[in-house]
Amino acid sequence: EFLANMSHELRTPLNSLLILSKMLAENKAGNLTEEQVKFARTVFASGNDLLGLINEILDLSKVEAGKMIIDPKEIQLVDVQEYFDQTFRHLADQKGVDFEIKIDRGVPRQMFTDSNRLNQILKNLLSNAIK
Repeated sequence: EFLANMSHELRTPLNSLLILSKMLAENKAGNLTEEQVKFARTVFASGNDLLGLINEILDLSKVEAGKMIIDPKEIQLVDVQEYFDQTFRHLADQKGVDFEIKIDRGVPRQMFTDSNRLNQILKNLLSNAIK
């Protein structure tokens, strides 16, 4: 019950941030630089990640009850690479850490997995590594 109440309290301001950052990223007035648009996209993506994390916290009860739904589908590794480069490059630069994502030639270009779970695992690993 506490998590459900907190979820609502967190989502309300987060949704405003998501809407505003998306509007900035769209740059309909054309008055932002390319770098500013990139930053707005990063804010939007990070906000969506936070929203996903809130949802994951609420799903903990499902895990404990053995009712977590896994949603596997085909994903492109280049999409995963681009997402994590955009999400973590700025943080790595701020920390003065070299950041490079390489996909070995022998690795298939797509995989069948639950992209939400994969992203959650990779975010945790990269976040901890950069810290």
